[in-house]
Amino acid sequence: MSVPRNVAFTGAAPLPATVARRGRQDHGEERTSDVLAAFRANLPDGRVSLGDLIQALGDRSLGTILLALSLPTIAPVPLGVSCLFDLPILLFSAQMAFGKRGAALPGWILRRSVSRSLAARMIDKAMPRLTAIEKMLKPRHSRFASIDGERWFGVLVLLLSLTCVVPLPLTGWLPGFALVLLSLGLIERDGAAVAVSLALTVAALVFFALVASSLSYAGQTLLALTPPHLASSYPAFMA
Repeated sequence: MSVPRNVAFTGAAPLPATVARRGRQDHGEERTSDVLAAFRANLPDGRVSLGDLIQALGDRSLGTILLALSLPTIAPVPLGVSCLFDLPILLFSAQMAFGKRGAALPGWILRRSVSRSLAARMIDKAMPRLTAIEKMLKPRHSRFASIDGERWFGVLVLLLSLTCVVPLPLTGWLPGFALVLLSLGLIERDGAAVAVSLALTVAALVFFALVASSLSYAGQTLLALTPPHLASSYPAFMA
């Protein structure tokens, strides 16, 4: 499967492939998990790239690209593999935050890849979670389902992406789930799911701030209790 040189989304307006998929969804024929299952059954030989995944999902909408980038958050993978997705999601959300219409992923990021067996394991772990979420989704509350063109939305996604990437204890699961729910809400045009994901985003940011401040306080307390002759051996930035 050839990988496109770059992938861009067009804002709130869906592309024809999105419209076609939505029409099939209305008749109960195909959803995102169905497309992902078909991709799983026909993985490219050798290595599987991020571009392969996005191309297989079938459109260039914001929800589709965010879902492709956020899959590792609901399918635990080794740290080195998850890092492959950290830079793309930060780059993409940063473009959104700065108000760039038609934000794109460059070809060198789309060519980032994992082995075929690892891609299969990642999809297998993600599928039960995706299908469980999809069962609760349906087109509704169109006002919330079409906020992806707002600049503040891009800022919020960037902050959410940062909390997914920074390796603080216990802070990755909530923003990861919020990002996946947000992606599926945009794809399915479910405004209620988007609204819930925004509330989870705020909760994730608050929780992240609490964990970060607690760790900072604990570190300062530990340093204060350290005997002077040991404290003097610490680097200056830890004093």
